[in-house]
Amino acid sequence: MKFAIILLVVVAIVCVIGSLVPQGEQFEAYRDSYSERAAAFILAFRLDDVFHSWWFITLVSLLCLSLLFCNLSRVRALIRQTKDAARPERAVSDTPAVSADGVSDPEAVMKRLRFRNPVRTTVDGADVLFAYRNRFGFWGAWICHVGIILIVLGYALGQMTLFSASVYGTPGQTKPVEGTPYEVTVDDFRTVRNDAGFIEQYVSELTVRSTKDGTAQSGTASVNHPAVLHGMKYYQTASGYAARVSIAENGVPFESADLCVGEELTISFLPGFSLYLDGFEEDHNGVPAYHVLFFYQGQHVDTGRNYFAPGSGIDLGGYTITFSDPLEYTLLRVKKDSFSWLVLTGSILTTLGLFFALYVVPETVWAVRREDGTWTVNGKSKKLAPLFKEQFDRAVTGRKGKEEAQ
Repeated sequence: MKFAIILLVVVAIVCVIGSLVPQGEQFEAYRDSYSERAAAFILAFRLDDVFHSWWFITLVSLLCLSLLFCNLSRVRALIRQTKDAARPERAVSDTPAVSADGVSDPEAVMKRLRFRNPVRTTVDGADVLFAYRNRFGFWGAWICHVGIILIVLGYALGQMTLFSASVYGTPGQTKPVEGTPYEVTVDDFRTVRNDAGFIEQYVSELTVRSTKDGTAQSGTASVNHPAVLHGMKYYQTASGYAARVSIAENGVPFESADLCVGEELTISFLPGFSLYLDGFEEDHNGVPAYHVLFFYQGQHVDTGRNYFAPGSGIDLGGYTITFSDPLEYTLLRVKKDSFSWLVLTGSILTTLGLFFALYVVPETVWAVRREDGTWTVNGKSKKLAPLFKEQFDRAVTGRKGKEEAQ
């Protein structure tokens, strides 16, 4: 158990590190965010891909095996303990936690303790009155440990097999979900504001279609309420403005495209030349000015101008590039965790185990008839011994507790 606790703490720390350190980045990204030495450390110890590293898989495997063996080693003892709790002869030979001699009516005592249907039997020639309850409370910690195993296993497997992708889109656009046979169409996107003008919610109406068989599913994604389509969850992550880029030659338009922040557009009439929508800034009226970067063969080109208000543009060798019609786009995060059900099952079992461990307390009472005709009443509680003793004393004397009196 000590080894399992140590492993659990180590795995928890590693999971925190894996959540804080951006995963899947290049050396340059870590160097710019931290330092060159930290970047080298991150890559050397696979902290850029924690949940797929061999040492993380080893840690989780050892933790699950340790917890599993801890549980398996206790099964036989728990079965025996559960059976013994229902055996009068076992209770009579046990050492009671509380006891009272000279009781004339043991059934009344048991009734006041809320033990139902006591069994009258004979043990070693003596008359015995026996009752028990909540014997399955012995299994509380065991069930809780099984739940923890499933949570750890489900989270680890989920992280190792997790699929995640991002999709930008303006209303009417259809974009592929990279790495899947699906494409998502943004049917509508709207920003919900309250009476004071503050944003309350972002809502995307989506249709996801399979490129294999053509089947389509539609749904609504909003913040904290993902849409589940074709087995994947579509999270409403962010929004921003997209620019409609129009290209004209001598005043005659011949090409246009909607460009979201973070997207690059290759200009067909200038081989090797592209523009990148880096971001936008809003003026006091909320009108965006687009920050556009120009590149030639991967190298940044200084055109003398980087910010463009809606309707403005730039001339390049007889061609005019205009940025117009600011459109709100939605940023969707697409995820598929095949083992979330395992985590949910583990959470339910852990909660159930805690309930059994804390509230389903195994208790036993038994009375042995003495030679003078009176009885010795005994009791034992697995937990909450002081409370059980108080209840036992009241039951023997016939006094009522505050709750009973009310």
